[in-house]
Amino acid sequence: MDPTEIEKAMERVVENKNLYYRIAYSFTGNQADSLDAISEMTLSVLEKLGQLRDPEQFLPWSKKILMNACRKRLRDRKRTTVVAEFPQVADPYDENQWADQWMVRQAVYDLPPKFKEMVIMRYYLDMEYQDIAHTIGLPLGTVKSRLNRAMSALQKELGGDFNE
Repeated sequence: MDPTEIEKAMERVVENKNLYYRIAYSFTGNQADSLDAISEMTLSVLEKLGQLRDPEQFLPWSKKILMNACRKRLRDRKRTTVVAEFPQVADPYDENQWADQWMVRQAVYDLPPKFKEMVIMRYYLDMEYQDIAHTIGLPLGTVKSRLNRAMSALQKELGGDFNE
């Protein structure tokens, strides 16, 4: 493999490090697993760089590798919730707001994996339906239907009304 290709790939990984972290943290729920998944993704990107046919597709390709690394981490570890790792709310003294965020986050993490990843990509990462479909490799209709079922499950679990 050409050293300049490897250097360009590493530059792109560094340029997108914040995006990768947000994706990994959204899936794993804690910093340690997020950083481990990003490390695994970086190694996989270097190992599989020769398989990338279109360099313009580097970002979607690397995000898919990262999501697979996150899924693997989640399968390999026991389910635990590290409350200390949840993001800070706007007003740390507003216990109701913190409790609401915790309940929503827990309800999302309790969804079946095929629904959870859709909700994370759509509502935590603000990805468009088409981008989700492309990243996961599913038809657009399947993405919309899974999101609809996920939101129905969350509504049933949490009560209330969810509007986009």
